[in-house]
Amino acid sequence: MIAVGRPTWLEIHLAALVDNFRLVQRTVGEGVAIFPVVKANGYGLGAIPIALALQQAGAHGLCLAMAEEAALLQQAGVTLPMALLSSPAPGLEKEVVRQGWQVFLYTLADARRLHTFADPAHPLPVHVKVDTGMGRLGFPLDDLPAVMTELATLPGLKVVGLASHLACADEPQRPVTRLQMEKMESVRQQYAHLPVSLANSAGILAHAASHYQWVRPGIMIYGGSPFHPQGTASDWGIKPVVAWKSRIIQVREMAAGCGVGYGHAFITPTASRIALVTVGYADGYSRCLGNLAQVLIQGRRAPVVGRVSMDSMAVDITQLPHSIQEGEIVTLLGQDGQDAITAEELATWMDTIPYEVFCRLGQRMPKIYLREGT
Repeated sequence: MIAVGRPTWLEIHLAALVDNFRLVQRTVGEGVAIFPVVKANGYGLGAIPIALALQQAGAHGLCLAMAEEAALLQQAGVTLPMALLSSPAPGLEKEVVRQGWQVFLYTLADARRLHTFADPAHPLPVHVKVDTGMGRLGFPLDDLPAVMTELATLPGLKVVGLASHLACADEPQRPVTRLQMEKMESVRQQYAHLPVSLANSAGILAHAASHYQWVRPGIMIYGGSPFHPQGTASDWGIKPVVAWKSRIIQVREMAAGCGVGYGHAFITPTASRIALVTVGYADGYSRCLGNLAQVLIQGRRAPVVGRVSMDSMAVDITQLPHSIQEGEIVTLLGQDGQDAITAEELATWMDTIPYEVFCRLGQRMPKIYLREGT
């Protein structure tokens, strides 16, 4: 498929996204609500079409990082409940209150600030976030009784749930998750009338006791493994959602001993065919991938050589068929023939996790949303 404009594009397979959502449904079972996380522009894949597909698939709500993200989705026709994982920035309180978006609270200062804008006749729904061991945002457990007491004096706010976040669920062998779940269970028993949310993707798949009343799947929805580098997406039946493709814009015949690109970080060892591909770090293809990563061309692997530039990079196609010329499709992420570059593999080369691979994808690239049979 030829993209309009610059020949570097993403193909988002919405059917695979929905299949991954169905995997969450099967795993948590009936009675557990699912609020997929679509913050950061749907992990870089496009929040609006992602959210609309999840809404049609039966999601109960969506999790977002910012009020601005919720407003964008609402304007696009998403009608699901929105849960903001952070308190809104100053100046956005009136809109949050007006829309009735749910807010995760982790400071009393934020609670008081929101209350001044709220209408006791239509209180703002809030989830009290507690720190069960993440060591990041959340009320300390020892402070919770005093926090709940003060919140009860703020009629503009209505506590609708308790939430926490798992720190090490992606490493199932570590005891931290069990300790966090034990702390959350103690909180749940103390406030049994309130629904609890604890599980992220790793919790959903590997820690059934963390499911409680509602879950917040993220990376698994988008086709990545929450257990990298210990496990791959396919280990858990997670389907790849995104393919990243570009094209060769020039093929250079180079003699042995020639430098390629900035700093001559690659020197041709023999007479070589070097393909220039129209993708670079401005598109999210990390500069660190030079002399390290591989791509697929006609189903065969070829190494990325030299330094990745802002708008282009070089690939050594010496060992590939001589028929490969300008215009050939290059697969940076996804399937080509019998082989595939997975998000986990790309993350390994980048010394990161699949989350960052997706979130780095440049906004200037066209996104093509594919449905069943397209």
